[in-house]
Amino acid sequence: MRVGQPFGIRYGEEQYTQEPKKKYFIACEGKKTEYRYFEAILEHRSDLGISPLIEMIPINHERNTGSHPLHIFNGAKEALKTYESYFPSVDHLCIIADRDLHSFFETQYDTLAENCLAEGIDLFISNPCFELWLLMHYSDLIEYDKTKLLENKKTGERTQTELYLKDKLGGSYSKKYLHFESRYKNHLSEAIEHSKQYATTIEELKNQVGTNVGFLVETLMKD
Repeated sequence: MRVGQPFGIRYGEEQYTQEPKKKYFIACEGKKTEYRYFEAILEHRSDLGISPLIEMIPINHERNTGSHPLHIFNGAKEALKTYESYFPSVDHLCIIADRDLHSFFETQYDTLAENCLAEGIDLFISNPCFELWLLMHYSDLIEYDKTKLLENKKTGERTQTELYLKDKLGGSYSKKYLHFESRYKNHLSEAIEHSKQYATTIEELKNQVGTNVGFLVETLMKD
């Protein structure tokens, strides 16, 4: 159980304190993929070296807020008002969003970045989409046309990045059933290293292929 503040136990005249747990509150643009990925990471925390004192609580935005990153930003802030266990001085609110050039315009991107910086919120962007991070578990992306990745056009119901990922996974990819343990767990180190070869800053990610999700995963494994 999360304690409301650091607590102490007095033995004689000495007082021993324990810091409150650090929590990562995750607000995602996606309805399935991102949540399931990070839920799976915590399910395997002991194998990945993630501290048991770290928790991640997905913040589900209301249906009428839509999935646009700016709506997620506002929805996440409102949702945290109901969490008595959220302490800004200790905890992290993380927003995970797709750059998606087709629906997330530059002015909106700049507004989100500025708002997150002002509010002390951690922003994690994947350009063009979260599937790029999943693809990095298997590829350094050298084999792909970066222009096609950025455009990320759809063929039927699949985006170009999803098609690349599907091919790496042997012909099947489901947003709902990620199969984290068999498909991604043992490739985390490769994904982190691959991501560092591309755009990772918020400014770079506005127009370049890349993701900084690897920094969040790496932090969880070291924190």
